[in-house]
Amino acid sequence: MLVVLKSYFDKSGGEETKFFTLSGVAANDSAWCEIDKTWNYMLGASDPKASYMHMKEAVHLADEFDRTKRWNDEKASGLVNWLLSYVTQFQQEHDSYCQFVCTIDMEAYRRLRAESYQMDSPVDICNSTCVEGVMSWYVSHYKSDLDYEASYYFDIGEPFKAVFEAKWEGERQRDERTRTHSIWSHIKLVGTAPMRTTPGLQISDMLAWGINREKNPVANSPIPKEYEHIALAMTRLAPSFSKFWDEKELRKRYRPLIYHPYEKY
Repeated sequence: MLVVLKSYFDKSGGEETKFFTLSGVAANDSAWCEIDKTWNYMLGASDPKASYMHMKEAVHLADEFDRTKRWNDEKASGLVNWLLSYVTQFQQEHDSYCQFVCTIDMEAYRRLRAESYQMDSPVDICNSTCVEGVMSWYVSHYKSDLDYEASYYFDIGEPFKAVFEAKWEGERQRDERTRTHSIWSHIKLVGTAPMRTTPGLQISDMLAWGINREKNPVANSPIPKEYEHIALAMTRLAPSFSKFWDEKELRKRYRPLIYHPYEKY
C-alpha cells in the first residue's frame, strides 16, 4: 500500500532581521484533502469572506483584509482564531499530522561570523533542521511495511527550494549509482506552490509568524494582544518539533577558523 505524504514550508523574517524562522507542516494526502476542504470552507464562510489567510495582511488589515472590504481588527482576529481552533483540533485528532520549526538568532549568527566562525548558511541550517526533520519523521512514523512517497512544497520566491532540490538530486543520483534506496529516493517532487491557493502554506505561514514574534516580543512592531497565543497554541497543542539556534547552540555546532580546542564557552 502506497502512502503519499506532502509537506509545506514557509518562512518569517530574513537573514537581515533579528530572528529567521522556517516552519513546515506535514501530513498524508488523505489528511490534506480534509484540511484543504475545511480550510477553504471556513474562509468562504467568514463575514466578510476571505480568499486566503496571510498573517501579515490580517494583522495590518492590508490587501485581502483591507478596511475597504469591511475588515477590522475584530473580524480579522476572529477569522484567525477560528482557523487556529480548527488546526489545533485537527492536530490532536490525527496522528498523521506534524509540525516543524527552525529559528536562528541572526544577531548571534552575525556576531559569530565576525569572529571567523565557519558556519553553514542560514538557509542550509533551516533546511537541515526543518526540512530534513520532516524526512526523519516520515521514516519513524511510517516504519511499517507500507511504502511511501513524499512531496515537498515551498512558497514561491524563497531560497530554500533550490538549495534542498540540489541536495536531493545529488543524493538521488548517488542512490542510482550505488543501487541503493535511501530516504532521499522516497522523495518524488520538490517544488513550489502559490500561497494564496494552498492551505498548507497558509498554515505554515501562521506557525512561522507566531514563532518569530514569540521569540522577539519587543520588536519595533510588537505583536497585538489578540495574536499573542498563536505560537503557544500551535506548538503546545499539537505534535511539533522545534530547534532554536541561539548563540550557545551555534557555538556548540560550529568552530572558528582559528580553533582553540580547550576553550570553554
